[in-house]
Amino acid sequence: MTNQEKLQPSPEMVEGPFYSKGGQKRANLREGQQGKKLDLTITILNSNNGAALADIDVDLWQCNATGRYSGYDVDPDKPPTNISNGQPATNNETFLRGRLTTNVQGQVSFQTIYPGWYALRTAHIHLKIFEGETCNLTTQLYLPEGISQALYLTDDYVRKAQQDTFNITDPVIGNTTSDIACLWIDVEEGRDGFLGSATLRITPGNIDNLIIVPPGRIPPLGGRPHGKPINCLNTHPETVLRTFA
Repeated sequence: MTNQEKLQPSPEMVEGPFYSKGGQKRANLREGQQGKKLDLTITILNSNNGAALADIDVDLWQCNATGRYSGYDVDPDKPPTNISNGQPATNNETFLRGRLTTNVQGQVSFQTIYPGWYALRTAHIHLKIFEGETCNLTTQLYLPEGISQALYLTDDYVRKAQQDTFNITDPVIGNTTSDIACLWIDVEEGRDGFLGSATLRITPGNIDNLIIVPPGRIPPLGGRPHGKPINCLNTHPETVLRTFA
């Protein structure tokens, strides 16, 4: 891989229906939610030169262990009837939403949980990256399938409905034409849960090209095989063996 390729900006991905107005400034997002703890560090780099970017706001939102998003009264076991961006919230819940500003190392660290799944989607975490009040990038981060599948057999995650969509069939991954290699979270075992890390690259001054979902467009249940390289297991597969032995 050439240096120029390494410095390509991270790809835009769809915002999805559950963003609403964004999260409050805080590091701990858990609010008592059940699930495996995930301490997630995100690093933001300048795609022009690879330098760390300070004073960048990272806005994160995700579902809980059973596929629910705070603020929305939606059944995660059933395909949604509307997946257009930024639908209004229907309640005042705030769990697993937050916003932090990068330090001089270009980093923020959130205390969250490993997300569950919901109909039509594989496990993922949403992000918006802001320079001041201007959104530079809207994207999503993904998790290693091996850890997800082991974790989803444990008490906090198991439910009657069966997971229908995986990394290899996820429609958002499948519809992204750019290289998504930077969007995989590297997961390791920590003292009290998982440690996750991901590095994103933005071009300062960019304004995100928000992907608009056409009205009525609902992906097929289970998605479609897309053939993109995905993180089937993990860069540290021994994590699965130790944690769920």
